[in-house]
Amino acid sequence: MDTLPNILSPVGESGDLASSQAEVQKLLIDERMRCEHHKTNYQTLKAEHTRLLNEYTKSQNELKQLLHEKQTLHDQFQLLLAEVREELLDKNREVEELKLQVITPQKLELLKTQIQQDLETPMREHFRKLNEEVEKYRTEYNKLRYEHTFLKSEYEHQGAEHIRILEEAKLKYESEIARLDKDKEELHNQLHSIDPTRDHKRVEELLREKTQLQQKLKGLEAEVAELRAQKENSGMQAENIQRIQMRQLTEMQATTRSLEAEKQSVKLQLECVEKELQMSNEQNTLLMGKLHKAEREINALTTKVEELKHSHKLEITNIKLETAKARSDIEREKNKIQSEMDG
Repeated sequence: MDTLPNILSPVGESGDLASSQAEVQKLLIDERMRCEHHKTNYQTLKAEHTRLLNEYTKSQNELKQLLHEKQTLHDQFQLLLAEVREELLDKNREVEELKLQVITPQKLELLKTQIQQDLETPMREHFRKLNEEVEKYRTEYNKLRYEHTFLKSEYEHQGAEHIRILEEAKLKYESEIARLDKDKEELHNQLHSIDPTRDHKRVEELLREKTQLQQKLKGLEAEVAELRAQKENSGMQAENIQRIQMRQLTEMQATTRSLEAEKQSVKLQLECVEKELQMSNEQNTLLMGKLHKAEREINALTTKVEELKHSHKLEITNIKLETAKARSDIEREKNKIQSEMDG
């Protein structure tokens, strides 16, 4: 538009109006075409500017959304990290508790030694005393058996001796009675055959002899009764001794059974202690397994925390890179539009 007066001035000076009008018309058409072109470019640039503004707004919104998502991820990561740390602390506390509960090999050996000292020494002393008592009662039992056998043989010997004496006395008394009967018969015959008046002295002498023999017979009968009483007394004494020995033998057997039962009870107690010790070893092994499992879980959680930290750092880095790239693209588009508008 600024070149138009310069063009009209030479036209007025030359006077060629027709050619000037044609040229002016041509210039106007060219100028109009340039205006249309500029208008089209302006509309295009305006539409592009609007599009870029929309994209910029969209990028800003996406950036805000990414920042919001980043903050959300950061908050979630912090929550997850806090949960993992809390779980890690719980696992550490559980590990410490398990370590306190777990019996170390040194403590186990010390406990075994203490249990052996607390149980083995009294048990050995008790077993020794029991064996001594058993030997004592066995010796007394053998002694009583020997005395019982000796007294039994003595009783049998005395019984046989008494029987022999009684048989001898019986034979003696029977022979004496037979002799007396014979003498009596002879005296009776003599009494019938001899005149009583003539042998009166002889009769008196025989009567005295008869009286003496009767007294002697009574003495022998008393001796036999005394021997029988002695025999019965010896039998009663032997029976009493036998009953006493049987009672002592029964008491010895009961004491032996009691000692055997006590020995069996001590043996069962020892087996129970061994079972408890075995159960303690198994529980210790189980606790050691739990401790190792807890340590593995802690290591896994630690690895997971490290992975989450690394993943979080990578996500933050990617978000920063994407944000920087979006800003760079927006700035580049903005500069391009600005340069086109300035040109």
